[in-house]
Amino acid sequence: MTRFGITPGAPASRRHAMSLTPIAAACALCLWSASVQAQSQSDLQAADSAPTQVKVTGIRGSIESSIAIKKESDSIVESITAEDIGKLPDQSIAESIARLPGLSAQRVAGRAQVISLRGLAPDFGVTLLNGREQTSTSNDRSAEFDQYPSELLSGVVVYKTPDANMTASGLSGTIDLRTVRPLDRKGRTVAFNLRGEHNSNGELNSGWSNRGKRLSLSYIDQYLDNTLGLAIGYAHLDTPGQQKEYKSWWWGANNNLGPGNEDVIGLKGAEVTSTSRKQVRDGLMAVLDWKPSRDLRSTLDLYYSEFDQEETMRGMMWNSADTVTYRDPQIETIGGGRMLTGGTLVGLEPIVRNDYNERRDEMGALGWNTRLRLNERWSVDGDLSYSTAKRFETTSETYAGLGPAGSGATDDNFGFRIPVGAGMPQFAPGFDFADPANIRLTDVGGWGHDATMHHPRVEDRLGAAKLNLRGELDGWFSNVQAGLSFSKRDKSHEDVSQTYWLKNGRALTTVPADIIQPTTSLSWAGIPGVLTFDPRAALDRFYDKRPVDTDVAQQDWEVSEKQAIGYLRLGIDTDLGTVPLRGNLGVQYVHVNQEGQGKAVSGNVITALRDEHSYNDVLPSVNLNFDFGNYLHDTYLRLGLAKTVARPRMSDMRAGVSAGVDPTTRMWNGGGGNPKLEPWRANSFDLSLEHYMGKGSYVSAAYFFKDLKSYIYNQQREFDFSAFPNSSTVIPLTNIGTINQPANGQGGFVRGVELSASLQFGALWQPLDGFGVQASVSGTESSISPNGPGTTEKLPGLSGVVRNITLFYEKYGFSARVAQRYRSAFRGEVTGLFAQRAFSEILAEDQVDIQLGYEFQDGPLKNLGLLLQVNNLGNEPYQTRQGSPFASGAYAPERYTTYGRQVLFGLNYKL
Repeated sequence: MTRFGITPGAPASRRHAMSLTPIAAACALCLWSASVQAQSQSDLQAADSAPTQVKVTGIRGSIESSIAIKKESDSIVESITAEDIGKLPDQSIAESIARLPGLSAQRVAGRAQVISLRGLAPDFGVTLLNGREQTSTSNDRSAEFDQYPSELLSGVVVYKTPDANMTASGLSGTIDLRTVRPLDRKGRTVAFNLRGEHNSNGELNSGWSNRGKRLSLSYIDQYLDNTLGLAIGYAHLDTPGQQKEYKSWWWGANNNLGPGNEDVIGLKGAEVTSTSRKQVRDGLMAVLDWKPSRDLRSTLDLYYSEFDQEETMRGMMWNSADTVTYRDPQIETIGGGRMLTGGTLVGLEPIVRNDYNERRDEMGALGWNTRLRLNERWSVDGDLSYSTAKRFETTSETYAGLGPAGSGATDDNFGFRIPVGAGMPQFAPGFDFADPANIRLTDVGGWGHDATMHHPRVEDRLGAAKLNLRGELDGWFSNVQAGLSFSKRDKSHEDVSQTYWLKNGRALTTVPADIIQPTTSLSWAGIPGVLTFDPRAALDRFYDKRPVDTDVAQQDWEVSEKQAIGYLRLGIDTDLGTVPLRGNLGVQYVHVNQEGQGKAVSGNVITALRDEHSYNDVLPSVNLNFDFGNYLHDTYLRLGLAKTVARPRMSDMRAGVSAGVDPTTRMWNGGGGNPKLEPWRANSFDLSLEHYMGKGSYVSAAYFFKDLKSYIYNQQREFDFSAFPNSSTVIPLTNIGTINQPANGQGGFVRGVELSASLQFGALWQPLDGFGVQASVSGTESSISPNGPGTTEKLPGLSGVVRNITLFYEKYGFSARVAQRYRSAFRGEVTGLFAQRAFSEILAEDQVDIQLGYEFQDGPLKNLGLLLQVNNLGNEPYQTRQGSPFASGAYAPERYTTYGRQVLFGLNYKL
């Protein structure tokens, strides 16, 4: 695989997504055979010895608890449980979730942040906290999992098939984050965790440390004869981010290379930056659990977090599209095309950047559930919840260089070398770009402004109420549930865009010594350093604000969504001949009323817009679990059938539009959102064969097929512009024009296989007791064209192959874990220019993490544990390539980023 550089050939996800299946199936068969042997040995051991009650904790206890949840569920699920209070297996909850079969994480700023389920982007899933849908600090619905401290969670359950009584569920699946229930535990528990952190990339910007810390404290107890339980947890995170990044702007031909070289593909612009981050998060969890009798239980859940992020970026960027020439060009043929891989740029106008960004996220969730047993056969429970999320962000840019654009102040000796294989490109400037005598504040790029500042704001509120009635039955159907739920969600986004001009008529300005800071080195990319100064002080002292930019007003929007659901569910517990059968079948009726607000922008004229829409869905579901234990011990076949939906992206439902009248055709045209969007809809089929060996081992093979009846993508549509202001002097022929907006269109399928296993080797051979392995592999493919019929882009979030393997040892207080997480190349959603949505072709990632620990078993240090973790052991780079190939079929590199390895050392203590 070509790790960096021109990659020949077209995207391979559709051709090769399923090609791993025969190999994986053979591996699964070997594990299945081993499981039969392990099961036989376990049976013999059970016959020779009396049963004993041993409480298993730590890694093996977590695995056994997770397997029990998977085995006992009526739906097809995956699960993670904490090793102990405040001890989930990974540094973040997203990394733990990404190790489950069929799930994968995308790194954002070096952190695993968003999750794709079964090849579908985060938009298609739903995230719950204790069974309740959560708001998000993102621009849409998808959760940002780094908002949830892993220390405050007791576990996660991922539902791959829906259940009729789950009134919040996704098309791809549902992720339910869970906190502890204090009355389900015995006795008082106090747990304390402390860790120090070090980032191997070092201190890239002066004053921005590469060291951090995290601590947590948890308390659980029961009162009043175990009728009242209390759990409180606090988690603090102070983690550094140190990022080295090269990013190309775009590639193209016609590079002033002389006759015969018009076809050579060259780099048209690039940037090299060092970014340092300080990320501080405080999270609080509380649970009050009251059970005065066996007939009544009431639980109150509280969650709150604040996440403050600061970052500074120093670097250099340049535009080499039209005004430069080349000396000593190096041209190589790669993938059937010729590429300019080295030489010297002449006439370049490099831009020195000093940026400062800050972001504050606030999240809160409150839930109250009460369950009352009316008699021996009937019970009722009610649930009230409220969730809120806010994001406040400021991004700023300053520019400096040799002189204003077009002034003739250029670097005529700027060397470059772009590697064909893996690695960071190297550059050699002809000037000292750290010298304030050379580098001054000015508009080097010719962009019409000297600095910018953006202020994105997001607010999300969700209130919900649910009432459920359950009755026990006799016969085929073991129980019946019926219920109603109502929810209302309001989300808004706004962005104030501010440009700045330098004082004194945009005069070339020298940066004074009192705000100059130690030089930021870019030597890892060949550049000795750039002028480094305090950008906030510079903005206050040398710039004047310009009028607010109205072009981004169409990005200001508010969406309100009301959803009412009624459902009926029948539980199944019967026998089909010699095969026990359990499960459920049910149906939901869903009514949604939505309203989108926004702004119409025509020139400098802004007009408020509003539109609304409603729709209904009937969603049947079936989950069946066939117990084949009479034929092969502890073996189950699960079947899931359902109609599912995923509600549209909220930013796509905005009413905002930017439009105008074409002076040539005298016709209206524009682009914007669509408040009349309806959800993605799909029919799904799931099949899972599972074999369990005792409490700690299993093997599973699953197949899924999702037939999406529609997909949302941008389309050219007829639109009535009667309500829009016309800021031009051109009179339109008609108010009916065309608009480019998201709309429901042609769908397709997503299908895949998932193979997973967990095996404790002691069941095979006693001397290996304490050793074990967890492994999974999935292959996924899709026929969907996400940008409409005839387009070739891949489905966002879909990796053809995802695999995970974890080897562990735990015995006599010692523990060790080595985990590998692989994800093949995929098209991922990223933050683009001005914090807008964009996509990148993200190359395959293969990350390895290790963990070593020891817990004292007796003596005065009993229950004290020491822990060493190394995350991203190999400093796996984050790499992307351009979205579309050249005529030769080759792809050009876009981004090469390293985040460093994280080393953590700490202790855990429990009373």
